Amino acid sequence: MREGQEETEAGRSLVRPSEDSAHGPRFVPGQGPMTPGQAIALQRTAGNSAVRRAVGENGGPGLKTPWAARTSSKRTQDDVGIERGESPPQQQQRVDKEQQATRTTRSGRAGTSVKGKEKAEEPEEIGNPTLQFTSRYVGARTQTLAGSQEIGFEQDATLRRADGMTTPAADAYDFWQEVTDENRQIAPSAVNYRPKTTKRGWVVDGPFRPPYNTDDGTIVNAADHITFNDSPGFSGSMRMTNGYWLCSYEVRFRWKVRRKLGGRFTKNEPFWTSDEMVHRVDSTFDPQNPDAPAQITATAAGNRTWSAALPN
Repeated sequence: MREGQEETEAGRSLVRPSEDSAHGPRFVPGQGPMTPGQAIALQRTAGNSAVRRAVGENGGPGLKTPWAARTSSKRTQDDVGIERGESPPQQQQRVDKEQQATRTTRSGRAGTSVKGKEKAEEPEEIGNPTLQFTSRYVGARTQTLAGSQEIGFEQDATLRRADGMTTPAADAYDFWQEVTDENRQIAPSAVNYRPKTTKRGWVVDGPFRPPYNTDDGTIVNAADHITFNDSPGFSGSMRMTNGYWLCSYEVRFRWKVRRKLGGRFTKNEPFWTSDEMVHRVDSTFDPQNPDAPAQITATAAGNRTWSAALPN
């Protein structure tokens, strides 16, 4: 029988800013477990697949972190409402002197700037887009302490430009995803099978924001729409392996949209905000019979469609 008291980390991020500092120790494969901060840093530079390989080879006995848990690289950026991206964004990069550059103004019109005495084209009105969300549970139905279970969801959030528009969606709108989550889990290091709770406040969810980087396949940037493909939960190298038990998990998402602003992406108003969509998981562990399997009760957020009434 294990002895001890339950530890709770309420109101704290899954990843502390100090762990993700540029002055922290570099991760070297084969030289000890990877910290959450190092995993986030490796994810930004080499992608999710590299993180999965590294964690699989060097994973320690600490708590599992859901793949939805992504934070900005520097706390000071979050404090001032700025998320790091391409600088300048692709849409704002210099064009050849003879080319025309498309811009979207705060008034909601996308126009064409020209040189000299050439007449400017009438800018296109940027209308209200439609946001469509779909989700489903894709994990195991039962859980065992000695087993290996993937417990997670799949979801898609698609922003479609207004009917009749010709301006590309990425040039017309700033669209981003925000997330907050909480989970209770038993780790191999737990005493007396006591679970630990971790919480995280609202943050911009990793890559799901301008400039819509499509390199890892999680974002589709098409002419008439932008889609965020996400897999929140505990899957891949973050699945519940031998000695781990996920007692509960709740993750909330919301999306924000505004007419395109120039320059570096920020979270500043004005913007439209969707309703919150919530995924939940519960699985009861019996400390008197730790080898017994238990049912996983999972509820996906479902499907929704919104007409985003953008502020001026």
